[in-house]
Amino acid sequence: MKNQETIWNSLYSKGLFWKKSTLELKNIIIKKSVLELGVGNGKTLKSILNQNPKQVVALDISGEAIKISEESIKSNKVIYIKSDIFKLDIREKFDVVFCYYFLNNFKKRRGIEVINKIKSLLKSNGTILFEDFATGDFRENKYLKKIEENTIQKKNGLICHFFEKKEIFNLFKDFRDIKIEEKTFSPIRTDKAIRRRILKAVIRN
Repeated sequence: MKNQETIWNSLYSKGLFWKKSTLELKNIIIKKSVLELGVGNGKTLKSILNQNPKQVVALDISGEAIKISEESIKSNKVIYIKSDIFKLDIREKFDVVFCYYFLNNFKKRRGIEVINKIKSLLKSNGTILFEDFATGDFRENKYLKKIEENTIQKKNGLICHFFEKKEIFNLFKDFRDIKIEEKTFSPIRTDKAIRRRILKAVIRN
Protein backbone atom coordinates (compact mmCIF):
# COMPACT_ATOMS: atom_id res chain seq x y z
CA MET A 1 0.00 0.00 0.00
CA LYS A 2 1.27 3.49 -0.86
CA ASN A 3 2.09 5.74 2.08
CA GLN A 4 0.28 9.04 2.59
CA GLU A 5 3.19 11.16 1.33
CA THR A 6 3.29 9.25 -1.98
CA ILE A 7 -0.47 9.58 -2.41
CA TRP A 8 -0.51 13.33 -1.74
CA ASN A 9 2.44 13.91 -4.08
CA SER A 10 0.65 11.97 -6.81
CA LEU A 11 -2.60 13.92 -6.34
CA TYR A 12 -0.91 17.32 -6.40
CA SER A 13 1.26 16.42 -9.40
CA LYS A 14 -1.92 15.46 -11.26
CA GLY A 15 -3.50 18.86 -10.63
CA LEU A 16 -5.26 18.64 -7.27
CA PHE A 17 -6.21 22.19 -6.30
CA TRP A 18 -8.38 23.48 -3.47
CA LYS A 19 -10.31 26.26 -5.16
CA LYS A 20 -12.02 28.25 -2.43
CA SER A 21 -9.99 30.53 -0.20
CA THR A 22 -10.37 30.11 3.54
CA LEU A 23 -12.63 32.77 5.02
CA GLU A 24 -13.72 33.84 8.51
CA LEU A 25 -10.38 33.46 10.25
CA LYS A 26 -10.31 34.58 13.86
CA ASN A 27 -8.68 38.00 14.09
CA ILE A 28 -5.88 36.97 16.44
CA ILE A 29 -2.99 36.56 14.02
CA ILE A 30 -1.66 40.13 13.74
CA LYS A 31 2.06 40.24 14.58
CA LYS A 32 1.94 36.63 15.83
CA SER A 33 4.17 33.69 14.97
CA VAL A 34 2.11 31.07 13.13
CA LEU A 35 2.49 27.39 12.26
CA GLU A 36 0.19 26.05 9.57
CA LEU A 37 -0.13 22.27 9.44
CA GLY A 38 -0.76 20.97 5.92
CA VAL A 39 -0.31 24.10 3.80
CA GLY A 40 -1.49 22.34 0.61
CA ASN A 41 -1.76 24.78 -2.28
CA GLY A 42 -1.92 27.76 0.12
CA LYS A 43 -5.62 28.59 0.28
CA THR A 44 -5.54 29.13 4.04
CA LEU A 45 -2.06 30.63 3.97
CA LYS A 46 -3.33 33.50 1.78
CA SER A 47 -5.90 34.41 4.42
CA ILE A 48 -3.33 34.12 7.20
CA LEU A 49 -1.00 36.56 5.43
CA ASN A 50 -3.87 39.02 4.96
CA GLN A 51 -3.90 39.45 8.75
CA ASN A 52 -0.24 40.51 8.87
CA PRO A 53 1.38 37.82 11.04
CA LYS A 54 4.95 38.18 12.25
CA GLN A 55 6.03 34.97 10.51
CA VAL A 56 4.45 31.77 9.19
CA VAL A 57 6.02 28.32 9.10
CA ALA A 58 4.07 26.38 6.47
CA LEU A 59 4.39 22.62 6.87
CA ASP A 60 3.40 19.86 4.47
CA ILE A 61 4.39 16.25 3.93
CA SER A 62 4.05 16.71 0.17
CA GLY A 63 6.86 18.38 -1.74
CA GLU A 64 4.49 18.82 -4.68
CA ALA A 65 2.04 20.77 -2.51
CA ILE A 66 4.79 23.05 -1.24
CA LYS A 67 5.99 23.67 -4.78
CA ILE A 68 2.49 24.82 -5.80
CA SER A 69 2.14 27.07 -2.76
CA GLU A 70 5.60 28.59 -3.21
CA GLU A 71 4.84 29.44 -6.83
CA SER A 72 1.57 31.19 -6.02
CA ILE A 73 2.49 32.86 -2.71
CA LYS A 74 5.72 34.79 -2.52
CA SER A 75 6.27 36.37 0.87
CA ASN A 76 9.34 36.90 3.00
CA LYS A 77 7.18 36.10 6.02
CA VAL A 78 6.73 32.45 4.98
CA ILE A 79 9.12 29.60 5.67
CA TYR A 80 8.14 26.36 3.91
CA ILE A 81 9.13 23.06 5.49
CA LYS A 82 8.58 19.66 3.87
CA SER A 83 8.23 17.23 6.74
CA ASP A 84 6.05 14.77 8.56
CA ILE A 85 4.82 16.54 11.72
CA PHE A 86 6.47 13.88 13.87
CA LYS A 87 9.83 14.52 12.21
CA LEU A 88 9.58 18.29 12.52
CA ASP A 89 12.68 19.30 14.45
CA ILE A 90 12.53 22.97 15.39
CA ARG A 91 13.01 24.68 18.73
CA GLU A 92 10.62 27.53 18.04
CA LYS A 93 7.26 27.66 19.78
CA PHE A 94 4.33 29.43 18.12
CA ASP A 95 1.62 31.87 19.17
CA VAL A 96 -0.94 30.27 16.83
CA VAL A 97 -1.16 26.82 15.23
CA PHE A 98 -3.56 26.25 12.35
CA CYS A 99 -4.98 22.74 12.26
CA TYR A 100 -7.34 23.06 9.28
CA TYR A 101 -8.40 19.77 7.67
CA PHE A 102 -5.22 18.16 8.95
CA LEU A 103 -6.18 15.96 11.88
CA ASN A 104 -8.70 14.03 9.76
CA ASN A 105 -5.78 12.41 7.92
CA PHE A 106 -4.90 10.23 10.92
CA LYS A 107 -6.41 7.25 12.68
CA LYS A 108 -7.63 7.98 16.20
CA ARG A 109 -4.59 6.79 18.14
CA ARG A 110 -2.21 8.63 15.83
CA GLY A 111 -4.41 11.71 16.08
CA ILE A 112 -3.81 11.85 19.84
CA GLU A 113 -0.07 11.79 19.14
CA VAL A 114 -0.52 14.68 16.69
CA ILE A 115 -2.20 16.77 19.39
CA ASN A 116 0.62 16.02 21.84
CA LYS A 117 3.11 17.16 19.20
CA ILE A 118 1.11 20.36 18.59
CA LYS A 119 1.14 21.08 22.32
CA SER A 120 4.93 20.83 22.33
CA LEU A 121 5.08 23.43 19.52
CA LEU A 122 2.65 25.90 21.12
CA LYS A 123 3.55 28.71 23.51
CA SER A 124 2.14 28.48 27.03
CA ASN A 125 -0.53 31.08 26.17
CA GLY A 126 -0.86 30.05 22.52
CA THR A 127 -3.95 29.26 20.47
CA ILE A 128 -4.94 26.43 18.14
CA LEU A 129 -7.39 27.25 15.37
CA PHE A 130 -9.11 24.03 14.33
CA GLU A 131 -11.48 23.21 11.49
CA ASP A 132 -12.42 19.78 10.13
CA PHE A 133 -15.16 17.45 8.91
CA ALA A 134 -17.99 16.53 11.28
CA THR A 135 -19.95 13.32 11.38
CA GLY A 136 -22.98 13.58 9.14
CA ASP A 137 -21.04 15.25 6.34
CA PHE A 138 -22.23 13.93 2.97
CA ARG A 139 -18.79 12.51 2.20
CA GLU A 140 -18.78 10.25 5.25
CA ASN A 141 -20.71 7.47 3.49
CA LYS A 142 -19.38 8.14 0.00
CA TYR A 143 -16.64 5.55 0.32
CA LEU A 144 -17.28 1.97 1.35
CA LYS A 145 -14.13 1.06 3.23
CA LYS A 146 -14.59 1.97 6.90
CA ILE A 147 -11.39 1.30 8.87
CA GLU A 148 -12.43 2.68 12.29
CA GLU A 149 -15.46 4.33 13.85
CA ASN A 150 -16.13 7.52 11.85
CA THR A 151 -13.02 6.86 9.75
CA ILE A 152 -12.95 5.83 6.12
CA GLN A 153 -10.28 5.12 3.54
CA LYS A 154 -10.86 6.62 0.12
CA LYS A 155 -10.30 4.78 -3.13
CA ASN A 156 -7.04 6.68 -3.61
CA GLY A 157 -5.77 5.37 -0.25
CA LEU A 158 -6.16 8.53 1.82
CA ILE A 159 -7.59 8.29 5.32
CA CYS A 160 -10.39 10.64 6.37
CA HIS A 161 -11.84 10.88 9.87
CA PHE A 162 -15.10 12.66 10.73
CA PHE A 163 -15.27 14.27 14.17
CA GLU A 164 -17.97 14.49 16.82
CA LYS A 165 -18.19 17.57 19.01
CA LYS A 166 -17.66 15.60 22.23
CA GLU A 167 -14.61 13.97 20.62
CA ILE A 168 -12.96 17.37 20.11
CA PHE A 169 -13.54 18.27 23.76
CA ASN A 170 -11.97 14.96 24.76
CA LEU A 171 -9.00 15.23 22.39
CA PHE A 172 -8.09 18.71 23.65
CA LYS A 173 -9.02 18.11 27.31
CA ASP A 174 -5.54 19.10 28.52
CA PHE A 175 -5.92 22.62 27.13
CA ARG A 176 -7.22 25.57 29.15
CA ASP A 177 -10.21 26.63 27.07
CA ILE A 178 -12.15 25.20 24.10
CA LYS A 179 -14.87 26.94 22.12
CA ILE A 180 -16.53 24.87 19.38
CA GLU A 181 -19.13 25.71 16.78
CA GLU A 182 -20.74 23.37 14.28
CA LYS A 183 -21.75 24.53 10.82
CA THR A 184 -24.06 22.80 8.37
CA PHE A 185 -24.56 24.06 4.83
CA SER A 186 -25.19 22.94 1.27
CA PRO A 187 -22.23 23.40 -1.10
CA ILE A 188 -24.57 22.92 -4.06
CA ARG A 189 -27.52 25.28 -3.80
CA THR A 190 -29.71 23.24 -6.13
CA ASP A 191 -29.28 20.03 -4.13
CA LYS A 192 -30.27 20.45 -0.50
CA ALA A 193 -29.79 16.71 0.10
CA ILE A 194 -26.04 17.25 -0.10
CA ARG A 195 -24.98 18.71 3.22
CA ARG A 196 -21.58 19.65 4.53
CA ARG A 197 -20.99 19.53 8.26
CA ILE A 198 -17.86 20.96 9.82
CA LEU A 199 -16.56 21.72 13.29
CA LYS A 200 -14.63 24.91 14.05
CA ALA A 201 -12.80 25.42 17.33
CA VAL A 202 -10.62 27.92 19.14
CA ILE A 203 -8.44 26.12 21.67
CA ARG A 204 -6.25 28.01 24.13
CA ASN A 205 -3.23 26.53 25.86
